[in-house]
Amino acid sequence: MIVNIIMFFTMYPVLLVLYFCFRGQYQYANGCLFAVNMKPEWIKEPKVQEIVEKFQTEMKRYVIILMLVPFTSFFTKYMSIQLTIWMMWILLVIGLLCLPLIHANGALKKWKREQKLYDSAVMEHYVELKAVGKVRRVKFLTFFLPNLVGLVISLMPLLVKIIFPDFAKNVELGSVSWLCVIMWLCGLLLWVCAVWMDKQPVAVISSDSDINLNFTRAKKNIWKKFWLAANWMNTLFLFTIPVSALWIADMGMSVLIASVVYTLLICGLAVLLMRQMKNVERAYESKQDLTASEADDRHWIGGIFYYNPEDRHSMVTKKVGIGTTMNLATPLGKGMTIFSAIALIVTIPVMCIWLIMLEFTPIRLQVENQTLYAKHLNVDYEIDVTDIENLDKITELPSWSKSCGTAMDTLEKGTFFIRNVGKCEVFLNPENTEFLHFTADGTDYYMSGYDDAQTEEIYQMIQNRK
Repeated sequence: MIVNIIMFFTMYPVLLVLYFCFRGQYQYANGCLFAVNMKPEWIKEPKVQEIVEKFQTEMKRYVIILMLVPFTSFFTKYMSIQLTIWMMWILLVIGLLCLPLIHANGALKKWKREQKLYDSAVMEHYVELKAVGKVRRVKFLTFFLPNLVGLVISLMPLLVKIIFPDFAKNVELGSVSWLCVIMWLCGLLLWVCAVWMDKQPVAVISSDSDINLNFTRAKKNIWKKFWLAANWMNTLFLFTIPVSALWIADMGMSVLIASVVYTLLICGLAVLLMRQMKNVERAYESKQDLTASEADDRHWIGGIFYYNPEDRHSMVTKKVGIGTTMNLATPLGKGMTIFSAIALIVTIPVMCIWLIMLEFTPIRLQVENQTLYAKHLNVDYEIDVTDIENLDKITELPSWSKSCGTAMDTLEKGTFFIRNVGKCEVFLNPENTEFLHFTADGTDYYMSGYDDAQTEEIYQMIQNRK
């Protein structure tokens, strides 16, 4: 259940953000409809109106389907199945919400070809030389401060371990330190993105350099505020991690709540960014009198992917959404496309299959030749029976948090941490009612077989062989 709650708060908003991003394409703006260059008088054509209506119908149909699919995750108790539903749903959201736009984009291009509306003139690429290097909104100190604060916060667990060693023994600081470092690196990545976006060339929409400067300055200012706000949000979220570990009993729930709030705030920030960008584009729409080579809609596949071998630029401004996208005709564009395809189409399904194997492969304990074997997908633990001390059979497990390993409703294995006690090794099915607790070579172990009968059998075998 907890997985579904997390996913609904962190993943479900993605559907709404993408829906509003694609839905607005049926409106004529910036001289485009469905990412196809159009003149205002063409919009009233019956065929064009038919394409618009078909797009709206198709979009509504897909959104209704996509809104319902995640609720199927409530019909299974298995975390791996729940995560698989959500991961495949994300791929489905990206694919299905693109389809209506791709269909409408293709239909409009076909209509333009039939009407012989494409200009045969060679498109030129304009570069604003007068304003080169003049539009920079990202300042070093502005972004250095949140990342400096983040660095100090990420060092808190290490400082506590050095200054208060006795206190540090009672809390889990190992995995907390790594999580803090990862989140701090995320803050640095946000800073890098801000600098990269700020160094993009001046947008050329007019023969008047002042218009180009003001248009670019307005958009880069919005981007700067977005990245800066996201950076501070990341720092605040980073702050909750060591605080939760050091002073809050239920660290997991505290970090969970903080991550949900963080995700919702970032989504809200993205929506605000899109709205502000649209306002800027509308304000300058009447001042546009130039068309660059990337504006030729014939170079845009489905209005989403840009492919122009004659354009040497690796990055161009998107026709759909905000920001920039790759020119797939360049080596960098091809490389990033292949990498993204592997990450989405291959990595996610493989990860889902691995999670299902983890959860549905039964664990088992086995004693052979005076050795206790804990087996799952492979042999996880080998413990000499003569080293086992203080063997006890328990019916209740302590409250712990995972440091490294797997934590599912039907499987817990790896290194876990018990507050005010320390680390322990876990290999069990938490749905059982009987478990083995013992020490070996100074390490605490909690184990069980795939059911209580096997746990009892192993308990008796160890007792008889000691």
